[in-house]
Amino acid sequence: MACIKLNLNVDVNDCLRGLKATLRLGRPKSAIEKLGKEMTRLRGKRDDIKNQINEAEREGKIPTNEVSQWLREVEILEGKVADIDQDFQSMSCFSCNCFNRTGGTSSNPTEAFAANTQEDEENAATQTQQAGDGVPIRESSNCCSITQRAAKKLDEANELISRAGALDPIATVGPPEPTVMLPISHRSPVGIESDVEDIVGYVDGGKGDIIGIYGMGGVGKTTTLKSIQQHYSLLKHSTFDCVIWVVASKDCQLKRLQMDIAKSLGVKTLQESDDEPTCGDKLFSFLKKRNCLLLLDDIWEHVDLQLLGMAHSVNEQGQQQQPRKVVVFTTRSETVCAQMKAEKRIKVRCLDSERAWQLFEQNSDGDVLSSDAGIKFVAEELAKECAGLPLALVTVARAMSGKRSWEAWKEARSQIRDKHEWTTVCLPEDSVMYKAFKLSYDSLENDFIRKCLLCCALWPEDHMVSKLELIPCWIGCGIISEFNVINEALDKGCSYLEALIATSLLEKCTDIDSSYRDTLVKMHDVIRDMAMLMVSGLESNKRKWIVKAGIGLSDLPREEEWQEAERASFMRNKITSLQGYGASAFPKLSMLILLGNLDLEAIPSSLFASMPHLAYLDLGCCGITELPMEFGSLTELQYLDLSFNPIAKLPTELGCLCKLEYLFLNSTRLKIVPDFQFINAQVAGYKLVLTAGMGRESSFGCLKRLHFQFLKLLVEISLKRVRLYNLREIYISNCPMLKDVSWVLQLPCLKFLEIHSCGKMKELISEVGNSNSITISSIQTLALDKMSNLNRIANRPLHFPYLEFIDVQDCPELKKLSFRAEMLKNRLKEIRGEYYWWNNLDWDDENIKDSLTPYFRKINAVMATNLDMKHWPFGQGDYRAPFNVLIVVDGQIVGFFGWLDMYLNLIDDS
Repeated sequence: MACIKLNLNVDVNDCLRGLKATLRLGRPKSAIEKLGKEMTRLRGKRDDIKNQINEAEREGKIPTNEVSQWLREVEILEGKVADIDQDFQSMSCFSCNCFNRTGGTSSNPTEAFAANTQEDEENAATQTQQAGDGVPIRESSNCCSITQRAAKKLDEANELISRAGALDPIATVGPPEPTVMLPISHRSPVGIESDVEDIVGYVDGGKGDIIGIYGMGGVGKTTTLKSIQQHYSLLKHSTFDCVIWVVASKDCQLKRLQMDIAKSLGVKTLQESDDEPTCGDKLFSFLKKRNCLLLLDDIWEHVDLQLLGMAHSVNEQGQQQQPRKVVVFTTRSETVCAQMKAEKRIKVRCLDSERAWQLFEQNSDGDVLSSDAGIKFVAEELAKECAGLPLALVTVARAMSGKRSWEAWKEARSQIRDKHEWTTVCLPEDSVMYKAFKLSYDSLENDFIRKCLLCCALWPEDHMVSKLELIPCWIGCGIISEFNVINEALDKGCSYLEALIATSLLEKCTDIDSSYRDTLVKMHDVIRDMAMLMVSGLESNKRKWIVKAGIGLSDLPREEEWQEAERASFMRNKITSLQGYGASAFPKLSMLILLGNLDLEAIPSSLFASMPHLAYLDLGCCGITELPMEFGSLTELQYLDLSFNPIAKLPTELGCLCKLEYLFLNSTRLKIVPDFQFINAQVAGYKLVLTAGMGRESSFGCLKRLHFQFLKLLVEISLKRVRLYNLREIYISNCPMLKDVSWVLQLPCLKFLEIHSCGKMKELISEVGNSNSITISSIQTLALDKMSNLNRIANRPLHFPYLEFIDVQDCPELKKLSFRAEMLKNRLKEIRGEYYWWNNLDWDDENIKDSLTPYFRKINAVMATNLDMKHWPFGQGDYRAPFNVLIVVDGQIVGFFGWLDMYLNLIDDS
C-alpha cells in the first residue's frame, strides 16, 4: 500500500489571508487603486496635522510624542506602499499564476507551492547578493503577494486615519532645550560683484553667510535687495524654508526689528514686555531647524544678528548643524559692512552715461523725446546733471514727462545748473538728489499738491501709509478746504495722491497682507530727507517741523526746542507721559501728532494752555482715559482725533472749541456725550444726519464699504427704502444671531462679500423668489469663515457671472456649493479652502467637481488664523479708524452720521 507524504511546512493562516485579500480586493490593479485612494486621505490628514504643528511652533510649542510617532509611522508606511507600487509596475505577466510562479505545471499543488516557496527564497537571496549587502530582501512580486501586501497596508492606513482623530493635543509646551548659540561663520571676503545674479550664485554656492550691499542714497540698493527677495520667494524649490524682509531705517531699535521678524514669520510668542535677549531666544528657537534668508534693508549701524535669531545651533558633539542662516543687508556706509563682518561687500555704483540715458528714456515720454531733436539734446544734458544716480534720473524724467516745449526743457536745465539757486541751502552730500527733487517738486501742478507731499514726511521713515490716513490729514491741515460736501474733498485728495505717485515722489506699495484693499504709498527715505531739508532749511519757507516718528522715543523734546516749531510729529513712539512746560513753550505750534503711543494714558492739565495756536491734534491709538478740563482752552482747534482710546467721557469744556470741524471718536468707550453745541463740527448728531427706512426713501449714493461687527442682537437686516446703489464691499463678522443676508440681492454694484463668525446663519440667501436660479451679477469675491452652522449658500443655484475668488474656511456643515460650473469657469481664478472640506463636498454631478478642481488651492493654517484681519482695511498693526456710523434699530437702518462717506463701520462694543 502506497503512502502519501505531504509537506505541510506552510502557514495556512497566511495562505487564507492571501486568498481573503484576493477575494476582497480583486485583481492587483484594483488593490493598488484602493490603497492609493486611502493613502491620499492619509496624506491629507498628515498635511493638516503638519500645518497645525507649524502654527503651534509659532506659539513656542512642540509636537507631542504621540503625534511625532504617528508621523513617523505614516512616513514608514509611505515607503512600503511605494515598494508595493514599484513591484506592481515591474511585475511580469507570467507571474500571475499564484501557485505556479515558474510557469510550469505540477500534479501536486502542495508540492508545487512548497517548491515555489523554496524557489522564491532562493531567488530573493540571489537578488540580495546581486544588489549588495545594504539592500533588504524584497517580498515576492506576483498577483497574490501584491494583493495580500496591499490589503495589509490598507488596514494600516485605515488604522492610522482612525488614530488621527484622537491626536489631541497636537502640540504642547516643551521644556527649554539647552542650546548653544554660535555666531554665523565668517570667511575671508571674496570678489566684489554688483550683479544680482552673482549675489544669488554666491548665496547658493554656500561661500558665505553675510553679504553687505552699500552705496549712496538713491543708487539702487533696495532695488537690488528686492530682486534677491523676488528670486527666492518665487523659487518653487528654494534653498530656504523662509525668506524674511525687514526694513530697519535710521534710528531703528533692535526690539522693533525683532517684532517685525516675528510678524513676518507668524511667530506669536514674542511680547512687547519681553527684553531683547528673550525675544532673540524665541526667534532662535523657531528658526534653529530652518534654513533662513534674512533681507535687512537700510541699516545705519551694527545690528546683533544673534538677537534676530540668525545664529547656528550645535548638537551634542559640538558640531554645527546643517540649517543655513544667511543675511543680506543694505546700508549707505561701508563702515557698517565692516562692523557687520560681511564676507562679501558689494558697492552699488552710479550708472555710466549709456545706462543712465536708457533709464531716463524709460521713464520719459518717448513721443516727446523723438518729436524734437532740440528737446532730446536738452534731455541728454539734463540726464548728465543727474550724475548717474538712478533715483535722480527717474525723478527728473517723471517730472518732465508732461513738458512738450523746448523752452520748458531748457528752463529745467537752467534751474538744475543754476549755482545761485543752491547757495541759500546747505546741501547734503547727495546734492544731486536734492536738485532733482527740487526740480520735480517745482514741476508739480500747484501749491496744494506740494503741501500734500511735504505732509507725507510727518510719517515714520519707510512707513506705508493708506489714503485713509493721508487725505484726512490734508483736509485737517486746511490744504483741501474749498468743497461743498466731503466727497468733493475726498475726490480731490485722491487726485493729488495720484499726481504724486505719477511723478514717483510717492511710490505705490503692497503690504504683507496682500488683501489690503486701499491705496498704500511710501515715501522713499531719500525723498523724505529732501522734503525735510526743504521745510527746515530754505529761507523762502521759515516753517520749522519737528519730526521724530517711529524711533522709539520715550520723552518729548526740551522746552527750548519748541520755540520755532509749527508742526511736530511723534507718532508711533513709546511716550508714556508728557512733561510739564512753561506758559510760552509752544508759541507757534499749530499741529501736534501723538498717534500710536499706546502707553500714553494721561495729559497734564497745563499742557494745552501753552498751545494758543494749536489747530490740529491727533491723539489716536493712545491709552488716554480722560481729557483735562483745560482742554477747552484750545480755541483754535479745528481737527481732533481721539479714536481707539479707552476714553469713557468727554469734558463739557469741549463745547468751548468753537472752531472744531473734524472730530473722530471711533472705537472709544464713550457712553455719554455731554449736551453741548458745536458751531461747525462735523460729528455725530451735531451737523452730513440722515434717516433711513422711516417712511421716506433715503440714498447713500457715496457709500462704498459697509461693516457689521460685534452686533450681538442683530437678527435681520432690511433695507426697506434705503438705496445703496454704489455699495461695493460688505464685511459682516461676529453677529451671532444674524439669520441670512438675502438683502445683498438688492445691491447692483456689490463686488466683495465676507461673512465671518455668524454662528446662527444656516444659509446666506433665503429669500430667492420664484426663479430657478438667482443672478448676483457683480460679486467678484465671496469669503466665508467660522460659520459653524452654515449648510448651504441658497436653496437654488446661484448665477455669479463675474465671480473670481471663493474663500471658505472652517465651515464644517457646508457640504454643497450652489454653483453651476458654467456659471463660474469663465472668470473664476481661485477657490480656497481646507483640503478635507473640498474632498468631502457633495456634487450633483462629478463633472462639475472635475471642472472646478483645477481652480482649488489648499489654504494653510496661518491664513486660517489670520482671516479675521486679512481684509481689515487699515492693515495688521495699523489701528487708524474708519469715520462713519450707521444706526441700526431692530435690524433696520434708521440713521447715519459721519463725514467720510467712502467707509462705513458698524461696531457694538456693548
